Amino acid sequence: MEIKDDILFFESDDEFADVCIAPYAVVVIREDGMPTICSDYSDIYKRSIEEGKTFIIKDVNSKVYRRHCVCKRVPVKIEGDPAYSRDTLVQLDVENLEDYDDYLFEEKIRNRRLGNDNIYNDLTQ
Repeated sequence: MEIKDDILFFESDDEFADVCIAPYAVVVIREDGMPTICSDYSDIYKRSIEEGKTFIIKDVNSKVYRRHCVCKRVPVKIEGDPAYSRDTLVQLDVENLEDYDDYLFEEKIRNRRLGNDNIYNDLTQ
């Protein structure tokens, strides 16, 4: 992960998922008495959203950007059982996600106005 101004850059969907999703899911008893598995966002992701930060995945074929949701398999933490015996697939919606190509275009235009025409080479390296 790379941070520039209020933007967090990720190299891949997997790297973003590792930061976005909490490290484990938990079993919760619903009001009707049935157990269900719940997951949550990571503390880093929640804090970044509160601070108004933006996320960009540097993969032009990013499925997370296209779907605006992130998926990851995480272990299930069961109360009273220190061993995580199973895992589950978690899917969460994401906010403040921007397109990498749009970011590159805007940076190139901004830097041309400032007289720096070589910015494209700097951003793609």
